[in-house]
Amino acid sequence: MVFDYGFSLRGKSHIANGSCCQDNHKIKKLENGWYIAAIADGVGSAKNSQIGSRIATETVVEVCEEFMPWDYNVISIKSMMRTAYNYALKKIMREAEKTGNPIESYDTTLSMVIYDGHKVIYGHSGDGAIIGLNSFGDFVEITKPQKGVDGVTVIPLRAGYTQWKIDSYDEELASVLLVTDGMLDILCQYLLKDSQHRIYTPLASFFADPIGFGKGEKQDDKLRHILENFITASDDYKSEEFYIRLLEIYKNRIPKGYDKVIEKIKEKNYPIGLMQNVQDDKTVVALINTDVMVENREKDYYSEPNWEQLQEAWNRKAYPHLYKDDSKEEQSENETAVAKKTEKDVDVKEEFVPFAKVYESEKAKMAMAAYGKTTTSSLSRSKIISTETEKKGSEIEASQSKMEVHDKPKKKGIIAKIGDAFD
Repeated sequence: MVFDYGFSLRGKSHIANGSCCQDNHKIKKLENGWYIAAIADGVGSAKNSQIGSRIATETVVEVCEEFMPWDYNVISIKSMMRTAYNYALKKIMREAEKTGNPIESYDTTLSMVIYDGHKVIYGHSGDGAIIGLNSFGDFVEITKPQKGVDGVTVIPLRAGYTQWKIDSYDEELASVLLVTDGMLDILCQYLLKDSQHRIYTPLASFFADPIGFGKGEKQDDKLRHILENFITASDDYKSEEFYIRLLEIYKNRIPKGYDKVIEKIKEKNYPIGLMQNVQDDKTVVALINTDVMVENREKDYYSEPNWEQLQEAWNRKAYPHLYKDDSKEEQSENETAVAKKTEKDVDVKEEFVPFAKVYESEKAKMAMAAYGKTTTSSLSRSKIISTETEKKGSEIEASQSKMEVHDKPKKKGIIAKIGDAFD
């Protein structure tokens, strides 16, 4: 069973200045149980972008519903999706011509998926994102935000087909999330970009974990209301609503120690704070298949990140000039440690370096692959047998004798020996 929900809500900045929501979304369930969903974020500086985003979402969903290939072939669906994107852009151009407004005043992003309950074919243009929860329990970024060369400006639908990303994602997905950039910024925090887990799991789980969905119409409506309240994130939002749902999820995902993980998240209350700080319009669309079994990950995957440590690492990368003294001190300590180790281990053989790490060129790789070996010529002048590999010393020496270049001459044959006798 696939459960769906979608919200496009005005951001606090638009509420403050009295402007409308520039986001739009559309969800359509097909007769065969497949889903078509699209989101669009009107560019803030474009006067008529809310019209552009509405035309874009409505058009691509209608075209894909009407012209869905009868055999549901993936290649054919991609072709149809590209046509839908092209038609959406043409409809926006016609609207601009009819009203006499410049086409750029309708600029919008556009992301969409066709989901069969297991896999997706998707289209993407702009700085929103499509995120999936696969059956292995991993949250994955299916698309990346499209930005201009300055890293700030957005590449809109008007950029054309050379910029549109239309493809399929082949892993089984229990859930698919489509979000505009306001929501993406809190789901994929900038501090997590260089970390092992790029998506903030407590928030992603709240939005997309199948646990809790599909328990009847009343329960599903109640969950939609909880989700909408959280996305709205009013100043008087009751955080208990968030943690009640997260607790239900984590009881299943972390059978042992879930309560401590929840308490750690509650300490700083980051999920609520992040949501309440969003100023931009907010759109979230989710398609969740409750029949797909999702594996549990290790406890750390669901835990609160060490934000202080991540911030420190980010600061060092972004502002290296502020940490020059620290880096010099650290370098001096490293050099001292290396010197001591060298004095202590004068007679210890060098550490074994795997052959696969010393390729010199692509040609060397190909040649050695054809010969069934790896190249070690860059190691031929040094000993590469460690104390850990002394058990297999004879085997390594034998393999080295075949692969390394030696100066020792070969033994002379019988003909050469006869020639020496005549000499």
